[in-house]
Amino acid sequence: MSYPIKLSFNPNWINKDTRPECKYAPVVVDKEQSPGAVFIMQNVLDVRIRTCQKLALMRGPQIDECAWFSFIRGAPSHEPHLKPSNVPIIVISGGSANKIKQEIDGKEILAWHPGFARNEPVYLLVHKLDYRTYASALSNVLGTYRNFHLIGWDGGALTGFGAARTAALAFADTLPYRPQRILMMDQDVVQTDATRPTKPKVQSKVTHLHETTGKPIIGYGVGYPTRQEVPKPFDKTPKPIATEYNSPAQQFVSITAPFRKKRVDGIYPAYMVAGGEDMLMGLKLELTTELKPRNVALLEKRIFKKDLKGPADNPNIYWNEARVATLEQLYSVECNIDVEVQGQTMRLGDLLNIFHRKGWINSPAEGYNVSACIVERIILRLHKMDKFPPEHNDTVFNRFQSKD
Repeated sequence: MSYPIKLSFNPNWINKDTRPECKYAPVVVDKEQSPGAVFIMQNVLDVRIRTCQKLALMRGPQIDECAWFSFIRGAPSHEPHLKPSNVPIIVISGGSANKIKQEIDGKEILAWHPGFARNEPVYLLVHKLDYRTYASALSNVLGTYRNFHLIGWDGGALTGFGAARTAALAFADTLPYRPQRILMMDQDVVQTDATRPTKPKVQSKVTHLHETTGKPIIGYGVGYPTRQEVPKPFDKTPKPIATEYNSPAQQFVSITAPFRKKRVDGIYPAYMVAGGEDMLMGLKLELTTELKPRNVALLEKRIFKKDLKGPADNPNIYWNEARVATLEQLYSVECNIDVEVQGQTMRLGDLLNIFHRKGWINSPAEGYNVSACIVERIILRLHKMDKFPPEHNDTVFNRFQSKD
């Protein structure tokens, strides 16, 4: 007997004018599901985790299977002066080596610019497939700023947003000076006076929120999926509106140690590859609840992002090949999920065919990504329904050995 998962098309995603505001949510998963459908949703979660675990084990023919990260660190860095009280900045980047070079060489507007960091280390974290491109494009910048470092991460055949954030925490766990706190931010976050991490008033607010909420992650403000007009330095920026405080902590966050524990990847689910990792992290940490939708871990500020200037990297093997390979592998095991849309039962693969016929997606790679997003909406709804299996093991990378 079939127990399809009930969902509906998201009209805001279908409309390409409003899609950027909800780019990870092509469907809405119904709040009410049959007991049989809930069981299927739990199986969807289990299959996603196990598939990602297998991908993480896939290294190379000369390397034994291993389920943890490795890193390319380039030239040895000279960091004997750094202490646990230092707060390193880890910036997640991809496919933008030339753009970042142009941004750093130009006006110092990026929040993580090594010139702004006041001798705190800045680690630009890229996938190993991007490493040589970045090392070549940024060679002069790396030579100019002693606190600026390029790091390549290797997570086997698993790619995606969750894996990248998990890699950032795994890297933080390897730093010899054992920082007690890190900043993690996206590559396009802009420096504003209201969120400037070196500003004592901002530092104290972040520390206070860590202490009073007990949460390991604090957002420097509300993050937005679409770009806003970039303010000038020291401009006053408007506060977010009340409804925006249910946003996840994302784009620019403070995270406290321990970054990982034994056989735990950290606060981010590595198996959420298509953009749902921040939301699931927030649900698991109860940053928001159904009764209190305001995120307790956000400063009352806005995070601004900018379009990075300059040419895109070509080739971009990580984004155009490795990422697509991960999504295709997931689709091959998730395309047979039974779903119900507008009263009609079908498989997820059939639903994707409808997306193609209606012109909502235009390529197989885009279809794989939409499929992964739909599965992550199912996983998120499962957690909101409080139906996660009580003792499921969702560790992907840190299963066999770890620092305590």
